[in-house]
Amino acid sequence: MDSDAQDHKQTDKQPGVAAGLDTKSTKVFPCPQCKKALQRKEGKRGVFWACSGFPHCKVTCNDKDGKPATRDDESFRCPVCTRPLVRAPKERGDYWFCSGYSKGCKITLADVRGVPEKAWRCRECGSLLQKRKGKHGEFWGCSQYPECKTSYRDKDNRPEF
Repeated sequence: MDSDAQDHKQTDKQPGVAAGLDTKSTKVFPCPQCKKALQRKEGKRGVFWACSGFPHCKVTCNDKDGKPATRDDESFRCPVCTRPLVRAPKERGDYWFCSGYSKGCKITLADVRGVPEKAWRCRECGSLLQKRKGKHGEFWGCSQYPECKTSYRDKDNRPEF
């Protein structure tokens, strides 16, 4: 067996390291719930960490700079359903979408230098506000118009509540 294959085989058996992922560190991170090793995995929504005690322990963590993140960054949460936002692949455009898209939350936000744009919610129905242009200038209107006719004046590129 050549040395590359030997290295790959050793990496696969190390706890806390998933097969086929290039990791900068072989440090083992314990599961916050059962203390077994977390494994770095590649999922359909990107890299994440999962407990090696699955299916008995179903803990997962987001990946932040190659390490498991125990707390989510609230600025990357869907403003409507609070599920994590996911950055769309570059070939599809510069935007973020709700990870609950397949469950009915159809929120998409523009990408602003690597982070989702700021969003505001309607105080009447809870839906997102959209910036619109009217005969008296720009304003913020509810995305559920015409069911919800709530609107707010624009002040410094944000709704004036």
